[in-house]
Amino acid sequence: MVDVPPESPDADREALAAELALNLLDGTERAQALRLCLSDPAFAAAVEAWSLRLAPLLDAIPYAEPSLRVWNAVEARIGVAAPAPVTNIAARLKAWRAGALAASAVAACLALVIAFNPVQLPRPAPPAISAAAPVAVAQLAGASDAARIAVAYDPKAGLLRVGPQALAAHGKSPELWVIPEDGVPRSLGLLAGAGVPLTVRPALRPFLHDGATLAITMEDPASAPHPGPSGKPVLTGIIASI
Repeated sequence: MVDVPPESPDADREALAAELALNLLDGTERAQALRLCLSDPAFAAAVEAWSLRLAPLLDAIPYAEPSLRVWNAVEARIGVAAPAPVTNIAARLKAWRAGALAASAVAACLALVIAFNPVQLPRPAPPAISAAAPVAVAQLAGASDAARIAVAYDPKAGLLRVGPQALAAHGKSPELWVIPEDGVPRSLGLLAGAGVPLTVRPALRPFLHDGATLAITMEDPASAPHPGPSGKPVLTGIIASI
C-alpha cells in the first residue's frame, strides 16, 4: 500500500481503514495510517467502524487443533526435544481482535482529543537582546564656536571615531589629546580623515571616561605623537557616556 493522503477518493480511504482494522499494515505504511487517524477524525471513525464490523467474523472461525503428527513434524524440524504446548488458535484470534479494537479505539480517542482540544505547541522564546556596549561621546568646540567636531569612543574596541573636520592646516595636522584629572595632556594621535577610526593605545584607555577633557592642537606631523602640546588647543570638549 502507498500512503493515502486525506484528499484521496473515499474508496481508497475505506480500503486503507479496513487494512488498518485487520492489522494488515506494518512498518511505514502502518505509521502513516496511524498518523492519518490522529489528524483525520473521519478516517479514525472509519477504522473504528471496520473493527466493529469485522469483530463478529472472528467468532465464526471454527476452532481446529493441529494433529499430533503435525506437531511432531514441527518439533523435529526446529529441533525441540520436549513436546511444546498446543497453541489455542481461537485464543490467539480473540487476543488479536482485542488488540485491534484497542488500537483503533485509542486512535479514535486521540483524533477526537486533537480535534476538540488541539495541542498548544510552546512558543519559541524571543531572542535574547544583548545590552548595547557603552559609548563615550564628546562635542569639541573652539572659542569662536565656529568649528565643531563630534567624537565617539567605543571602550570595548578601543576605537575613536571623529566627525568631519574643517581645521586650518598651514602645514600642520590636528592632534587629539586626553586631559584627565591630573591635568596632564596625553596624546591620542594625529587625526586622519573623517570616519577613519583612531586606535587608542591600551595604556591610555583608562583616561577616556566621564568628565575627562578632549582637546585638539595643531602640531607638526613629522614628530607625532608628541609628549605635550606645542600651543593652545583649538577645540576642547568633555567626555560623556551614553
